[in-house]
Amino acid sequence: MPIRRIRYSQYAIVMLILAVLSALFLPTLVGTSTLMSAHIKNMTMTIFGIAAVMVVYTDDRMIKQALYQQKQLRVVTLWLPILGQTIWYLAVLWIYLTNMTGYAVLTMTLPILFLGMALLLMSVGALQKETLSIILNAPMKRTVHRLNITTMFLAIYALLFFGLTTNWIYGLTTMASVLLITDANWPALWSGWHREQSLEKLATNGVNFKNARVIEKLPQVTTIITEKSGILTDNHMTVHSIMSLDKRYSDFDILGIATGLLSMDETSALSKSILQYAENHGVFPSTASEPEIVDGAGIKGVILNERFAVLSAAEVVAEGYDVDLNALETYKMLGNSVSYVVDSLQVIGVITFGDTLNKALLSLDRFFTNRHLDVKIASGDTIGATMQLTNIMTSLDEVKSDLTSTEKTAQQEQWTSQTNTMFVTNQDNLPTQTDTITVAVNRPDINADIHVANVADLEKLWATADRLIQIDKRMLSLASLPIIILLLLAAGLGIFISPWLYVAPVLAVIIRCVMSYLLRLRVKR
Repeated sequence: MPIRRIRYSQYAIVMLILAVLSALFLPTLVGTSTLMSAHIKNMTMTIFGIAAVMVVYTDDRMIKQALYQQKQLRVVTLWLPILGQTIWYLAVLWIYLTNMTGYAVLTMTLPILFLGMALLLMSVGALQKETLSIILNAPMKRTVHRLNITTMFLAIYALLFFGLTTNWIYGLTTMASVLLITDANWPALWSGWHREQSLEKLATNGVNFKNARVIEKLPQVTTIITEKSGILTDNHMTVHSIMSLDKRYSDFDILGIATGLLSMDETSALSKSILQYAENHGVFPSTASEPEIVDGAGIKGVILNERFAVLSAAEVVAEGYDVDLNALETYKMLGNSVSYVVDSLQVIGVITFGDTLNKALLSLDRFFTNRHLDVKIASGDTIGATMQLTNIMTSLDEVKSDLTSTEKTAQQEQWTSQTNTMFVTNQDNLPTQTDTITVAVNRPDINADIHVANVADLEKLWATADRLIQIDKRMLSLASLPIIILLLLAAGLGIFISPWLYVAPVLAVIIRCVMSYLLRLRVKR
C-alpha cells in the first residue's frame, strides 16, 4: 500500500538523538576534540553505517510517499530533498574518507549532518498535511513543475561550476544546499490558502459546492439555462380568477376542487396562494386523495370517487381536451399564467394567476449582459406570462413557452447538451449531461454542483472566480520570487561573501525549516 503520511517528527527525534550521541564520541566541528574518549575500533565507520541506514530508510519512506503523490497529484517535490540529503551524506563521508581538514570544511561532520537532517525532516513534516490535502489546479501544478526544473537546473549548475573550478566535494555540498533550501510547493500552498479564504467567504454567504473545483469552470460558461418560476420571479403567486366552464359546477365548486388537489402538492408555487384565495372567499378545500404529480405541469387526484386534475394549459391541450382557444389566447395576452381544472372527460374550470418578478432581476440581467451570458428559458407557462421577462431582460436569448412537461424536459436537455452551459433550477430536474454546471436555488436537498439561497448569488460566484484567477496569476508569481532568490543564493552567489561555503547545507535546512513553520502558522490561522 502506498504511504500517505509519514511521521516525520519521530524520525527527526531519532536524528536529534543520533546527533547528540555522535557529538559525544566524534568531533562536532572539524579540527575540534571529542567530548568523550572511547577506544572503540572502527567507531567512526560504525556511526557512518548507522547514518547510512537512517538515510536509506528515510529515503525509502519518502520515495514511497513521492510515488503516491505522483499518482494522486501528478506533481511531486519530495524528490529534491531525498536527493539533497543523500548527496549531503555522501559529501560528509567523502571528507571523512579523505581526511580533509581546515576551516573551510569546519561544519561537514556527522553531528552537524544528523542535526541538519532532523531540521529537514521537521520542515517537510510541518507542511505534510497541507501538501497532501491541497487541491492543485493547473496553474499551481505548472508553477511547482517550473520550480522543480529550476531547482534541478541550478543544482546541476552548482555541481559543475564548483566541481570544475574548486573541487567535486565543494560542488556536491553546494548542490545539496540548492536541493534543500526551498520547497517548490510553497507558492501553491500560499496560493491555495488564499483560495480557501475566498471559498470560505462564499460559504458564509450561503453558497456551497459539491466540488469546489467547479468554480474554475465558470469563466468558460457562455449560456445560462434557467427555470422561470421562483428564480426569475418570486415564490408568491397571485390568483386573478377561478371560473367554472361547466354548468354542473359553480365557481366555488371549481375553487374547492382545485384547492383540494393543490393542497396535496406542498412544493407547488400555486398551492399556498390558492389556499389563501379559498380562505378569503370562505371556501374549504375538497377532500382529495391518491395524488399523482405531473412534473412541472400540475397534479391529479381523486375527489368523491372521481378523478380530477389541475394542469397547465399546455398540458391540457397536449392531452387532447377540448379547450376554447380564443379564450385561452385572451388569457395569455393579459399576461396570465393559465391552468385548467379537468375531470376524466372534459375541462370544467380555469384558473388564471401570475407571479411578480424577482426584485434583483434588473441587476441580475445587467450582470448577465456584462458577462456576455446568454439566458435561455423553457417554461410550461403561457407566452403572456413570459412576455414581461422578454421585454425587460436584454440578456434573454431564447424563450420557449407553452410547453408540456415532456417538451420542456426535452428542450432543456437539448440546451444543456451543448458545451459551456450552466443549468439553474429549483426543481428536481437536473440534466443528465455531466459537463453542465448545475446550480440549485434554495434547494439544499438536490444533488447539484452548486447550492445558492438566491439567484442573485450568481454574481458572488463569478466575483470569486475572478478572485481565484487573480490569485493564480499574481500570487503564484509573487510567492515564487523569494524561492528563486534563495535558490540563486544557494547556487553560488554566496561564494563572493563567504570563503567557507561548506556551511551552506546547514544554513539551507535552517532557512527551509523557518520558512516552513512560518507558512504553516499563516495557513493554520
